Amino acid sequence: MPTEINLDELDNVPVYKPALSPSQELIMNVAMGMEEPEVLAARYGIEGEEWEKLKEYKPFWMAVERQKAELEASGLTFKIKAKALTEDVFEEAYKIARGHDATLMQKLEFIKLGAKLADMEPRANTQVASGPGFSISINFSTPKPENKIIDITPDESSELQSPEERRTLSSE
Repeated sequence: MPTEINLDELDNVPVYKPALSPSQELIMNVAMGMEEPEVLAARYGIEGEEWEKLKEYKPFWMAVERQKAELEASGLTFKIKAKALTEDVFEEAYKIARGHDATLMQKLEFIKLGAKLADMEPRANTQVASGPGFSISINFSTPKPENKIIDITPDESSELQSPEERRTLSSE
């Protein structure tokens, strides 16, 4: 039993709207430089005479240049291009590694590369948790030696005595 579609109801169906306006998305994609601007514009429904007008519109290209400068300053352009290249080449490497002609060393290198790209390599700086998360430090220190000052003041009587008298007194 076929279902009839009322074309008037289709006007009320929500249409996908990207987070950025198409022109902003187009500017971003053109600034990335991963595809020809004409191909990108066609993807956004800008073709023929409309593309020719946009191609001559200086504010559009100024916006592309500003966006390109921002992307390059943040390093995002390089990261995205490197990721795209890696994904393309990784697919080929996967096919080679799975093939019967690949040597064991080639397969092992592919496994290492795959682990690195998948962020599955062991980390050298990871710390193993030991204990419940506290530590005790005991420091023993030796006491500093005390400097004792001995003050010897001579008797008044010894100062008044002559050296001979002192000898006599000390021998007694």
